[in-house]
Amino acid sequence: MNKFVWNKMKHDVKVEKLNDQHKMLFDILDKLYNAMEDKSDKNALAKVIDELILYSKEHLMTEEALLEKYNYPGIAQQKEQHKIFIEKVQHFREEFVTNNNFMLYFNMAVFLKNWIANHIQEIDRLYSDFLNERGVY
Repeated sequence: MNKFVWNKMKHDVKVEKLNDQHKMLFDILDKLYNAMEDKSDKNALAKVIDELILYSKEHLMTEEALLEKYNYPGIAQQKEQHKIFIEKVQHFREEFVTNNNFMLYFNMAVFLKNWIANHIQEIDRLYSDFLNERGVY
């Protein structure tokens, strides 16, 4: 599986703060990918999963607050998608603590890669023009 790399053509949401946060998420996902590939240090992998959960919550709160501030019409969809993401990653974390098998690593990597690709490219990019029209860059 390919590593997680932020790509301006695919992932630019035209809001610098959110792009920077997305880049940080990609960095954490890359660390997670490397830890999953290594498989030798369960504690290191758990630590990166925890970092992903904490930073994701921080980013998603920032994004939702900005969208709420400007009454973005797609805010309900954003919040629902964010809730699903956090619940799924927390579920992976709980499974990881009790069950350390290869399929868990694979399923987690596939979920994260698909979610990031779909969410940023298809859902987040919808708010780009909306925020830009309100002077948010």
